[in-house]
Amino acid sequence: MSDTPDTETKAPARPAGEILADIERERAGLVSAFDSLRGELDEALDAGRQRVRQAGKKAAKVGPVVAGVVVSAAAAALLLRRRSAKKE
Repeated sequence: MSDTPDTETKAPARPAGEILADIERERAGLVSAFDSLRGELDEALDAGRQRVRQAGKKAAKVGPVVAGVVVSAAAAALLLRRRSAKKE
């Protein structure tokens, strides 16, 4: 090893045209991969939105049923209390 810096610049192992062609190929590959991922993400988001809509529809159907059961149970409890209070 010498203490003097290397003043020679190395020539690239490949020609500039080949390097540029590789960069363009990589760029095209990345664009294709990005487009594919964007499509997959859009599909996933659409599926998620559909699940949310379906869950909302189920909640809209179940909510009144649960409310009806709660009101019926409260009314039954009230009636049973009145009957037991009258018997005593």
